Amino acid sequence: MFNVLVADNEYEDRELLKLEIKRAIGTETSDIRFSEASSVRQALQLLTTQIFDLMTLDIEFDRLNEGIDALPEIFENYPTLNIIIVSGKLDKSEVLEKVFRFTKDNVLKGKRWSRHFDVLDKKDDKTEALRHAYAFALKQNEGADKIKDLFLLAESYLEKGMIDKCQEIYRKIQDIAPGENESRENIQIFKSAVSPQQAKEYYRNGDVVVGSLLLGHYIENQLKSYTGRVLGRSVPVLSDCLKELERSSLISKYRRGLFQRLNLIRNMAIHQPGAIKEKDFDDAVKNLNLLDDQL
Repeated sequence: MFNVLVADNEYEDRELLKLEIKRAIGTETSDIRFSEASSVRQALQLLTTQIFDLMTLDIEFDRLNEGIDALPEIFENYPTLNIIIVSGKLDKSEVLEKVFRFTKDNVLKGKRWSRHFDVLDKKDDKTEALRHAYAFALKQNEGADKIKDLFLLAESYLEKGMIDKCQEIYRKIQDIAPGENESRENIQIFKSAVSPQQAKEYYRNGDVVVGSLLLGHYIENQLKSYTGRVLGRSVPVLSDCLKELERSSLISKYRRGLFQRLNLIRNMAIHQPGAIKEKDFDDAVKNLNLLDDQL
């Protein structure tokens, strides 16, 4: 099924567009479902209640440029919606110039497959643009299935504490669907220095696994950083950090105890995230502060 929203205030133009769409892709699919909007407001309402493969949008409704003025909101809220702008009076270059003022990515240059975007005059032959939009929709559907599988894989890595592998999968998702919100946010979470307090908020909000893994990731980075400051060189593997510190005789018995307690919390957070309690977040902060105080 190919769902199309035709937004135009003229009944005759809506009917003509429907005929052109049927003629352009009717040989590819006979199951085309049309929804119609005679105003921008109606079009925006329909977008909130249904998922469309393609939207054709007239520039002018009750006032000049009303359609194009709605595009920033549509682009922002529906990043994979394929759109064909139909202009009866403005020429293509003028419309493109206006669109370039607010587009955040170069969708018009074809650098992003997740949206087909085109601008046509009402008199143009729309066959090629419509066929491209249909091909994009098929690609999106195939990508959606793949993305679901990738999210499941990322989640399995997350549960195993394999954050680097998880990040790799999220980057693959971004390659398939640039700008996809959840994977992009997760990349930023793991890339940035998330504090124990922020990790605790994830934990409290029900994201127990994510909160625990972020805590483990934070502790690991802090212990490696501490080791580097003491030794004056980096030790890339956490399991080697305490060994190197002990070999150097630069760590006291008290500091070794703090390091070991923190490492226990880290291991539990990474390997048994469901076993982490709120108290562990507070203990981690306390012990890290004590460890730093000993420098």
